[in-house]
Amino acid sequence: MVLLVSSIAGPVAAASPDAADQAAIGDIGPAAADETPIESNETYNAADGVVFSSMVETADGGFLLAGWVDSGKDDLGDQATVVKVNAAGERQWTKRFGDEGTDRLFDIIETDDGYLAVGRSNDDSGWSQAWAVGLSDDGTVEWEEQYGDARGDSFWSVSRAGDTYLMSGWTPTDGNGADGYVVATDEMGDVAWEWTTGGSEDEYIRDSVVTDDGVVFVGDSETFSGNSVGYVAKLGTDGTLAWEQTHENAGTDVEYRAVAAGDGEFAIAGVDNGQSTDKPDGLFARFSDTGEFRNSRTYGDDGYDMLEGIAHTGDGYILSGGNRLFASWDLDGWLVRTDEKGNSEWRERLGTTDRDAFWPVVVTDNGYAAAGFTGDQGWYVSVSRRVDGTVSSVNGTSTVTFGDEPLQLTYDEEKNASNVSPSLTRRQFLDQSMPGTPMYAASIDSAADGENSMTQVVARFDEATLQERNITATSLRLGSYVDGQWQFANSETTVENGTVVVRAMLPSAANTVYGVSSLEGPTATVDGVPQGAVAPGEAVELSAAASNGGSDENISVSWAFAGGEAEGESTTVQFDEPGYHNVTATVTNAYGLSDERTVSVAVNDQPSVTVDAPDTLSVGESAQLSATVTNDIGNATVTWLLPSGNQTGSTVEYTPQSATEQSVVVVVRDEFGGETRQTLDISVDEVQNQQTETEQDTSTTTPGFGTVVAFVSLVLFAVALTRRTRR
Repeated sequence: MVLLVSSIAGPVAAASPDAADQAAIGDIGPAAADETPIESNETYNAADGVVFSSMVETADGGFLLAGWVDSGKDDLGDQATVVKVNAAGERQWTKRFGDEGTDRLFDIIETDDGYLAVGRSNDDSGWSQAWAVGLSDDGTVEWEEQYGDARGDSFWSVSRAGDTYLMSGWTPTDGNGADGYVVATDEMGDVAWEWTTGGSEDEYIRDSVVTDDGVVFVGDSETFSGNSVGYVAKLGTDGTLAWEQTHENAGTDVEYRAVAAGDGEFAIAGVDNGQSTDKPDGLFARFSDTGEFRNSRTYGDDGYDMLEGIAHTGDGYILSGGNRLFASWDLDGWLVRTDEKGNSEWRERLGTTDRDAFWPVVVTDNGYAAAGFTGDQGWYVSVSRRVDGTVSSVNGTSTVTFGDEPLQLTYDEEKNASNVSPSLTRRQFLDQSMPGTPMYAASIDSAADGENSMTQVVARFDEATLQERNITATSLRLGSYVDGQWQFANSETTVENGTVVVRAMLPSAANTVYGVSSLEGPTATVDGVPQGAVAPGEAVELSAAASNGGSDENISVSWAFAGGEAEGESTTVQFDEPGYHNVTATVTNAYGLSDERTVSVAVNDQPSVTVDAPDTLSVGESAQLSATVTNDIGNATVTWLLPSGNQTGSTVEYTPQSATEQSVVVVVRDEFGGETRQTLDISVDEVQNQQTETEQDTSTTTPGFGTVVAFVSLVLFAVALTRRTRR
């Protein structure tokens, strides 16, 4: 697990780890002062001191920091405070509350409707009571309750198990002792049950964590000798004690101050006073889910070292606290990254020349965030994951492999445009935090040929690992860190046998930093495209204002079309020639990712038509009518408006039924609404009488001759009949 880090907003010093650390850290060396792994480094002033003892991530990616502030008034003690910050650490609002006396908050969690904070509240008599405060989303106090008998009670932790809230700390006993104290309530602070440790020693509960089958509470138990041993217990959500144990083998004179649930186990961070109460060491210890001790580690040197916070990272733990070197009187904020067994992977000291320390630490999407105090100011710091890996070079291909997933970043010399010969080294710290969800980064030192040299970069990820992290393969982008800014390329992503392969061509120069991050690219949208066609020369205004920048809302838009280019959110185009004209909008965000959207503008003249048809017809005579259409773009439809009804097609057949002057209209309409009409006048005559073929065969070519022959034959037949009668 690694950090990608950025420059800070404020003075921070980094020191080398001690000799004992070097064996655990390996070849990850100390950071230089200007390479401290910080994305945000913010302080919060008040009249006097401010301490943040707890933090909770909010829905908007920011944090709610809880603690206390010196009231600055002689007659008042500390006041409880909550500060809302965004992910960059910028303060959004601050709330203070509490009565006369001293009021402090030690832990805060999210509820369904806001937040629940716990701590202690002192009255005028000086005695404290365990204190709980219900807050709305904007920090307004909705309710507050006090618990215990007002003789020194205090809550240091609150956890949620379903609808039950478990507040824990300690309550005084007779004889100036103390018992561990747990109160279960609903969201409004109404008590469901209470539980105390009740042992013969003094027990103090300092933190809690919910597991699959209950809640684990950790703290310390003082022995009769005056030393303390680690204390762990598990309760069911109904208050039933599952088990409790004390551990002397975790260290001598120890305090368990924070707990986090791991994979089938839990781990604590705290203090080991074994060598001296003036020179304690930071303590890490692991336990099974039944409280059995597994192993422990201490971190530190001859100075003062303490751990106050712990969070599980998925493959290890991140610890927070304070560290003071032997030769220095200044306590600095301290972060320690370990594997699952507590072996140190890296350590960082952050702070000023004043007294500084971290209390809580949490895991974020991009890395870690911690809070505490620096001098008399509240302190918030966010860091990104650092790169950690091994480098090899085989057959001209340099590969850096991160962890055992495996992850690889490859530079293939054969495919480099400039044929550079890179020397790849792991990148320990980055000067600017990587946007999106950083995966890893590495630096390359190459002898590139010219300013425009490019190199092909290939990254490989295990597909199942990406799915576990809810990262889509298509969101992975390769980028380079150039001139103080990350620029990413539109990367090609393929999946090969369960391995996600990401490729891109990136600039190559000496000491270039390359990285991979999960980033959403922009989405280009173009509005204003006409539904139909426009006339030649008509202006069309197009807009890309509705485009989405993806992981960065700041976008630039460039336009490309036949005969011109333009820049800006909108542009006006016009085309003189009929046809389809493409216009492409390219939307690019601040990280160099781009998307294109191409639209087509139709420019159309009126269609023309030439008609072939007879001028005259007779009734009942059929004729073919045809139309030849000229149309620049789109499809055209020909419709004939005939006296006998409408017909469609470039060629139709028409048979008139009456003798009259008839009009035929041909209508040509294209798909963009262009229309042309032409009217034809056809003269239709009556049908002429004609003889049959038989009549034509018995007739003479002499007009009237056939009629005379028939008459003579009739006369002769009558004469013959008369003669026959006379006989």
